[in-house]
Amino acid sequence: MADQTHFRWVDDGFVVQILLDGDVDASDLEVGDSIITLPTGERYSALLVTADELLRIMNRHARSGESLSGRYFCAPDLVVVKEKGAASMIDVIRDIVLSGDLATLLPRIGEGGRLGLPEM
Repeated sequence: MADQTHFRWVDDGFVVQILLDGDVDASDLEVGDSIITLPTGERYSALLVTADELLRIMNRHARSGESLSGRYFCAPDLVVVKEKGAASMIDVIRDIVLSGDLATLLPRIGEGGRLGLPEM
């Protein structure tokens, strides 16, 4: 279900909230800053970005001079997805959760909202 600022999905084993940017329809979402919450209360951060959007961001940085003129993009919780839309992003999150690799792939959100490094 979506409200004006978040798309929230409840699934077996996790709840995810994806921040919506302005009036973007959830089915057209290409960047999804999300929080994944497990039944234990543990929370993880994932910045879901389509490959196409990542290229657009890097090209914009090339024009603006940011990130060594678009030569890199860095985010601690980056997950690149192939298809746009919240449904596709939920599928990706579900796969990561079910794989058992969540704690090794994504940073945990700790006290005060601080991101902790994934467990290696």
